[in-house]
Amino acid sequence: MASDEVQKTLDKANMLIAAGEYKKSFNLLKKLNKSDPDVAYAWFGMAEASMGIPKLTLQEVASYYQKACDLDPENPLFFSTYGNFCFENGILKKGEECFIKASEIDEQNSSMYLSDLATSYYFSANNFRNHYPNITDDEILQTSLKYILSAFNIDKDKANKLISGIQEITKE
Repeated sequence: MASDEVQKTLDKANMLIAAGEYKKSFNLLKKLNKSDPDVAYAWFGMAEASMGIPKLTLQEVASYYQKACDLDPENPLFFSTYGNFCFENGILKKGEECFIKASEIDEQNSSMYLSDLATSYYFSANNFRNHYPNITDDEILQTSLKYILSAFNIDKDKANKLISGIQEITKE
């Protein structure tokens, strides 16, 4: 398929998603992927359209995100969206990996990805605690804190100094 046709198909699929026509968008992108399986945005679009198709499994949706990431490994949007999907479904390790990769790809916005990672990890780990019975509150907090400190380029010494300052303020 010529690149103009591919772009028109992607644009139409995006409009269908915006209109809530998830299945139509999914089928259009699936057809595109059959004729040209190397279009990363088509795989990404299938993953996004899948959100409105309850019969698809988490594994199927994850495979679409993964395929998009594999085809375009320099696209931080693909990785951060895949990370969000993972956290929404309690897949902590893969969610972490995706957000870290996005922060490495897009260094200019690294702090945004890392702060999203910190909060997403915290809420997902707590919401899916039954999937991770051995994880403690302290481990969840430590992991989240590690990423928020990284987001603001705060090392251990600076963090301790800031905490000491907070303790002084709260004593007054």
